[in-house]
Formats: sequence, C-alpha cells, structure tokens
Amino acid sequence: MSSKRVNFPILYRAYSHLRTKNWVVRAGSQYGVDFVAYRHHPALVHSKYAVIASSAEEGNENGRLKVWSDFHCTLRLCGSVAKTLLVLHISRNLNNCDGASSSPWSINYYSVEERIVARWNPEQSRENCMVAEEESCKSS
Repeated sequence: MSSKRVNFPILYRAYSHLRTKNWVVRAGSQYGVDFVAYRHHPALVHSKYAVIASSAEEGNENGRLKVWSDFHCTLRLCGSVAKTLLVLHISRNLNNCDGASSSPWSINYYSVEERIVARWNPEQSRENCMVAEEESCKSS
C-alpha cells in the first residue's frame, strides 16, 4: 500500500499524535496550516492551536517555515485569529524502519516533538517590569 501524497505518513502521524492527546482535529487550510486542534467539539469552542507538521526528510513537500518571512506571516495570522501556533517536528526512527515508510502502519517508526511558538508582546513585558518595579519600591 502506498500513498499518493509524499508527506502522508507525516500528516497522519501528526493527526494520530493529536488524537491520542484527546484533541479534536480538523483541517486547517483556511488558516494556512495543516490542522486546527479543538479541546472539545468545534460547535462548542474555538480551536486553540493551529498545527503545522514538519519533517526534515528528503522528498517532504511541506516547505513551509523555512524562510523567516513565511514563519512571520504564519505567526501573525495565528495571532490575528486567536490561535497558538503548534509546530510538530516529526522524524523517522531509522533504526526501526523496514523501508515501508508510506504505510499507515509505520507511524510507530516516527517520533514527534512539539514546539509552541508565540509572538513576543512588548506590552506584556512592560507590565511585568512595571509591577516588579512597583513592588520593589513599596518594600523600600
């Protein structure tokens, strides 16, 4: 069994990883990402994460987030729709793989590393500094 999409095992591993953590996973093409993840049913809550599945494998067609401007645009879009960007780095464990990497049953041969990406907000940093300065002044 082989897939028509080269990155199918990567996307399927990302999907199954989120489902094992009890997230409701939907397509995220309207936000420019692979998936969106909901804590509960989509009719009840807004999605919390915009998810991109990436891999460093050769032949992976997902070339997003390789250029700083793409990364910045994706992060700004996620911020404007009140979502946190979750990047799943998926890598194949070469010592366990028997060559059938396009099979859905080979997802156990992939490991997943989660990275949450958030924009730095200077206003939040200023508030934290002001509160710390006020507390130090009150104690003097």
